[in-house]
Amino acid sequence: MLHIILFILKLLGILILILLGLILLAALLVLFVPVRYRGEGSYFNKVKGNMKISWLLHILTVTVRYDGEVVILVRLFGFPIMRPKKMDEELKEAEEIMVQAMEIEEPETVKEVRQLGRDVKKTVQGESLSQQPVLKDIKQTEQTEHVSWLQELYNRIKKRLIHILEKIKYLYRRICDTLKNMKEKKDEIQAFLSDSKNQKTAKLLYRQVKRLIRHIFPVKGHGDVKFGFDDPGLTGQALMAVSLLYPFFHKYWNLYPVFDESVFTAEGTFQGRIRLGTVLIIGLRMLLDKNFRVLLKRWLR
Repeated sequence: MLHIILFILKLLGILILILLGLILLAALLVLFVPVRYRGEGSYFNKVKGNMKISWLLHILTVTVRYDGEVVILVRLFGFPIMRPKKMDEELKEAEEIMVQAMEIEEPETVKEVRQLGRDVKKTVQGESLSQQPVLKDIKQTEQTEHVSWLQELYNRIKKRLIHILEKIKYLYRRICDTLKNMKEKKDEIQAFLSDSKNQKTAKLLYRQVKRLIRHIFPVKGHGDVKFGFDDPGLTGQALMAVSLLYPFFHKYWNLYPVFDESVFTAEGTFQGRIRLGTVLIIGLRMLLDKNFRVLLKRWLR
């Protein structure tokens, strides 16, 4: 009997170890197996493009295509788990659902009242001149209702105007308060920037953000952009503005300015990867900084 209990406990222990191993393996796969993406696109009078996202040897893939409308396809182990559907169709179905939800069948009591009104109207039209006082009373009632409706409309407009004036008054007070506190804010900013701890945290944040951008930015790619305006001077100004950022992507993109016509065309490809573990390490590196945690709590308040 004892050896049977020991065998069951041993078997349970093995099962627990296998389960823990599978959980650990899944966590490691999620953290360290990168999500890869690649895509291509172009613009020649209209936008076209497609992008494919895959994970773990294409076990899970998401394909997004755009050629006038968006089409999304999700595959698991090569089998589609979500039928490719156009966004326009989804919007149309959503609109139909909303219309059906908002359609309310007219209550029977309302129908009866309306039918009674029609019968009264027919009866009144067929009555003799001796019943004209009744018609006069009905007209007076209608005029009273019309005046009441106008009064209600006037009250609504008045209330709306008062509300707008209160908002303007509140905004004016806020602006005045901001101007009054500007000097204090300036002193606070100068004190914040002059603090050595904040300077250290700012440098750390700059390095980690730079590292994050470098990690998620495409590692491969190529593209050509052709642009120009009717005014050569405007084309030159645009080229000067783009040249400030061009050193960051000159390996991937080629610029072709045109100075004698208005034109814009573009086409290119790109691919990269994002590893969740790297993103978490960058975030944890910032959270380990005590001064950053203090500033983050103060900002969230």
